[in-house]
Amino acid sequence: MSSFSNYYVSLLKLCCESQNQTQSKKLHCLILKTITHPETSLLNNLISTYSKLGNLEYAHCMFDHIPQSNLFSWNAILSIYSKLGRLSQMQQIFDLMPFRDGASWNLAISGYANYGSSIDIVGVYKLMLKDAAMNLNQITFSTMLILCSNCRWMDLGRQIHGQILKFGFGSYVFAGSPLLDMYAKLGLIFDAKGYYDEMPERNVVMCNTMIIGLMWRGMVEESKRLFHGLKERDSISWKTMISGLMQNGMEREAVDMFRDDIGRIHHGSVYIWKRLDCLWESFGLGRRETNSCLCNKN
Repeated sequence: MSSFSNYYVSLLKLCCESQNQTQSKKLHCLILKTITHPETSLLNNLISTYSKLGNLEYAHCMFDHIPQSNLFSWNAILSIYSKLGRLSQMQQIFDLMPFRDGASWNLAISGYANYGSSIDIVGVYKLMLKDAAMNLNQITFSTMLILCSNCRWMDLGRQIHGQILKFGFGSYVFAGSPLLDMYAKLGLIFDAKGYYDEMPERNVVMCNTMIIGLMWRGMVEESKRLFHGLKERDSISWKTMISGLMQNGMEREAVDMFRDDIGRIHHGSVYIWKRLDCLWESFGLGRRETNSCLCNKN
């Protein structure tokens, strides 16, 4: 892009950040007055700006007047229909696209995931497998695994797991948490544990998901072994263990772990009081009882 175009793109980004529609329209007029033949990339940024500002009319008008639209142009207009839940228009745009990439397919899947039916999502996914398998990526698989988890679709979930392995994504960390969550919610905790043990690399999100799954199934000792073996823990790790212990009737151990948690940070921190509120509200402990547990270990 020219230096002029780059300058305008920077200003368009500022309009998006400030959610300023008035300034974006003024800038649009300035672009038309100062550049006789705006580059496609600059016009695409205008579509994207109007899309992010929720102005469907202007975004589509820009799309209709691009002399040489490209894939980014199509994806930009597809995105706004997907995000606004205009599914029939989204599908029309999708069907008219002369070519598609992974982002195009994921936008269609995302639109149906947020506003449509589960059957629609599966239909788009199967079409993608048939016509554009090379565009499958982590967003596609993560969305589909979450769908299977929420809808309790065991067979489809197993199929998608197989496709993740088939297309070479099996060792990728991104697939770990959705897969573990799906198996745990479907009651297949040993499948989840087997997959977890086979992963060459694990992040703290995967570990937390595995702990949650084990706690759901009442496998408290296994959860504790996993937690204490973690090289890295975050606030979710501690919260998961404390909640799990409470839910499994081990209130004293939960409060002891809570004390260990807040012992890692400075006294008086807002974080501590947020955790106390969580303990009181989530598990019905009175403030006097909780304070007593924290102050008297024996």
